[in-house]
Amino acid sequence: MYYVDPNAFMNWVVAIILGITAILAVATVVVAARRRPHGPALSYLYTLTALFGTFAAVVLVLGLRGRTSGSRPWHFFLDMKYQAKYTNQGGSKFFADGRGMRLPPEGTVPFDGTDYASDAGRHTDPHPDFLAADARYYRGVANPTARETRDGAEVPKGPEWKDGQLVEGYYVGRIPDEAVRRAGGWESLIRRGQQQFNVNCAVCHGTSGRGGTADAAYGIVGAYGLSVAPSNLHADDVRSQPDGQLFATITGGVRNMPAYAHQVRVQDRWAVIAYLRVLQYAHQPPEK
Repeated sequence: MYYVDPNAFMNWVVAIILGITAILAVATVVVAARRRPHGPALSYLYTLTALFGTFAAVVLVLGLRGRTSGSRPWHFFLDMKYQAKYTNQGGSKFFADGRGMRLPPEGTVPFDGTDYASDAGRHTDPHPDFLAADARYYRGVANPTARETRDGAEVPKGPEWKDGQLVEGYYVGRIPDEAVRRAGGWESLIRRGQQQFNVNCAVCHGTSGRGGTADAAYGIVGAYGLSVAPSNLHADDVRSQPDGQLFATITGGVRNMPAYAHQVRVQDRWAVIAYLRVLQYAHQPPEK
């Protein structure tokens, strides 16, 4: 962003001012030796020399910009340098155990799993929710080693149908039973999915899921003339994706679509997929 190093620039400015101070000091001595003590020229020189000399003294005391030091810096304007906050391994008079660092609240799941080294206290046993140990539920992955080479690149292997049965590839083929169990059944899962779809997805893909852009947009965002239209979720390439792949797309994003991992929790991602399948079925029921 900068064409000139600001530290180097300020150091040059300081050096120039120090040089001017030295020149003024020499000029003051020379003029004082040749003129009357109270001449106007000498008064101006005294004033300028005093001003530049004071600045030079401040610079010499505080040091030049860009120099490093192991000493604690002087803070004349504290701003937000010191805040009322808990630091790592710090104590707390608020909590009964006297520790500032807390375990995650009950019922919450850390995004990257629990950190045993920093949490106050310890877990009696590894909890599958903390460790996100269930790959099918937390990542939509059925067979992590299922890969295939396509166009010279290794990609996740897709599902296959054999003898009328779905054989999962890298991603899970259908919404895991764990998601249905946590929702209390399919009806609750789909109802929750509709609510989350309308909050997080409809703004781009529309309440129907048809996406589009400009005059053909079904979502609000697409109506603003995006260079890449929000996907039509009823297209064959989306309908054919296994549920685990849709889960991965919601989690990590794809192309212009951002990741929703920090906005939509795991259970709600499966709920959105359940509702999306309902929309797809209503738009184009499968052939019998």
